[in-house]
Amino acid sequence: MDDLRAFPQRRERVGFLAGGERERHAYRGPLLFDVLAAAEPTFDPGVKNDQLRHAVLVTAMDEYQAVVAWGEIDPGFAGNEVLLAVEEDRHPLKRPRLVVPGDERGGRYVSDVTTVSLLRVGG
Repeated sequence: MDDLRAFPQRRERVGFLAGGERERHAYRGPLLFDVLAAAEPTFDPGVKNDQLRHAVLVTAMDEYQAVVAWGEIDPGFAGNEVLLAVEEDRHPLKRPRLVVPGDERGGRYVSDVTTVSLLRVGG
């Protein structure tokens, strides 16, 4: 969590459906893209838009998982401001939470994140 707090922080107010109920929250944390970019992923320069053949797999303590395509978070493509939140409604979280603004349902809001993996999914 300390490493995530060291990144530039963004704030997002979101609303989504969870279990049939509408939830509204304010989150703060770094952009998922910034965290992954700091790891200096390598893409094949010989393959046109190779980064678009990659996805981010986010896993929670309870093994719940969700996927975000690289093109969704890359500012050169969709540039969605997906967060690895460290705070919810001004309260610190014990573990990060994946926050995907714009999702109508909360299925990709992964709580208690343990791992973030960049995977090549295309041929």
